[in-house]
Amino acid sequence: MTELNLKPSAASLPQSKPIPTESVLKPWIFNYAPSPDGNDLNLLIFFHGLGDTKKSFSDLGKKLNLPGTAVLALQAPDPIPLLEHPAFSWYNTFTQFFEPLPNPNPTTVIPPLRKLIENLISPEIGWSLTSIHLFGFAQGGTTALELALDLAKRFGSVTSICAPLLASISSNLHLHTPICYFTRQDQRSAVAQKQIKNVQRTFDHVDIIQGHVGRAEDMPRGQDEWTGIMKFWGGVLVKSEGWKGGGEVFEVMR
Repeated sequence: MTELNLKPSAASLPQSKPIPTESVLKPWIFNYAPSPDGNDLNLLIFFHGLGDTKKSFSDLGKKLNLPGTAVLALQAPDPIPLLEHPAFSWYNTFTQFFEPLPNPNPTTVIPPLRKLIENLISPEIGWSLTSIHLFGFAQGGTTALELALDLAKRFGSVTSICAPLLASISSNLHLHTPICYFTRQDQRSAVAQKQIKNVQRTFDHVDIIQGHVGRAEDMPRGQDEWTGIMKFWGGVLVKSEGWKGGGEVFEVMR
């Protein structure tokens, strides 16, 4: 009888990425979790909202439990003073008297974020830009959109929750990053139409997800509001190309 030498097929083996260290991603403070199935095919980077911390979005990443998807929850760099609990901001939004700035500048945080992306796609860590997906809420969503605009290269995707692109775009840029734009504004309003048009001028592929109107800035709640986002992710997240029939695949060694 012929003896067969078998080894697990490369397509069926988990593909884990190196866990980023604080020294590699310095000066960023973050929580990182590898893919729950050990197959690091996608990296989902979370940008929390104004006045929050990385913890809530690190917890969200664990609850989502997306297959093949590692999670990196960043903490915004600027602490907000005079609050009882830790709170952080991606860019300056208030005057010295804590009044809202009429024209905040989100680009101040872009250079260190650009460096972060460079480190993530370096040979040391090994992500490709098209495998990196951004998810931001409110100020964090604006930051994610501005980063995708600044790099002008194709990310895996950006999901923006209740967050406009503040840069004013006058002509079509045809950037290829797919965008999921979740809004609670009435799309018939002039403000909503202006903000949506601005994103559509910037990016070729924009999915508009309408949340419940009247909740102001708020994260998606319940299955009905998450369904559109999950469907979007289903079309952009990289999936394993291995055997779909279950069990481990082996190849014959000669």
